[in-house]
Amino acid sequence: MGSFLNLQSFKSSDEGKILDFDSIPDTLTKNDKPELPFSGDSRYLTRLCVFENEEQLSPSRLAQPSGFELRDDNINPHKKIIQDKIIAVLKLLTFREQHVIVQFWSPADVVGKHQVLTTMDRPFGLGEITEQLTSYRKESQHNLYVVDNDHEEEELSPPARVFRRRLPEWTLDVANYSPKQFPQKESAIRRDLHGYVALPVVDLSTSSCVGVLEILTSSKYISYAYEIQQVQSALKVSSLL
Repeated sequence: MGSFLNLQSFKSSDEGKILDFDSIPDTLTKNDKPELPFSGDSRYLTRLCVFENEEQLSPSRLAQPSGFELRDDNINPHKKIIQDKIIAVLKLLTFREQHVIVQFWSPADVVGKHQVLTTMDRPFGLGEITEQLTSYRKESQHNLYVVDNDHEEEELSPPARVFRRRLPEWTLDVANYSPKQFPQKESAIRRDLHGYVALPVVDLSTSSCVGVLEILTSSKYISYAYEIQQVQSALKVSSLL
């Protein structure tokens, strides 16, 4: 498998390094067995527990963030198709560890205000069902990230930056972010989540960015080539990029 020889991690003074997808060979298909890009056994790779929304994880529905009214995206057939594709993508992914969470952020309209990214009622996956991961997921429901073009760039979170720029962003440790650059920084660290990757999701039929896949892991990987290969190949299977 290929590797990112020239990539550098996020630093507080240097935002959003570009990941060159074309430099990664498309080696995985639906029927391929996952292989580790290091010595080891593929049997020990972790598949995600995939959820369509938070209701499948908890019998009680989480309240919407106070002060905001979100329109119901379920009435939009195109957005429902995209979410179904994301569920299929999450089911194809494997990871080198169990303590991992993958969330899909996509736009929603706040009535009378701004366009925001939200992960509420969006698909997500957990490498294991633990209090640390489920509590981080629940907290994420209450975060709305403004993606209006007139919003100041320095006030954006990683998912919002990735959505606006349509460029991936990563860091081996979220401690490299300032609280302003990543509002959930301290929350992630408390839950032993350090490695971070955020990838834009593009609908090939419209060439529009429809959301962001966010991956957090406990490990501080020097290279995320394996994770990027996994996501890239799974997206292509679902006609996304």
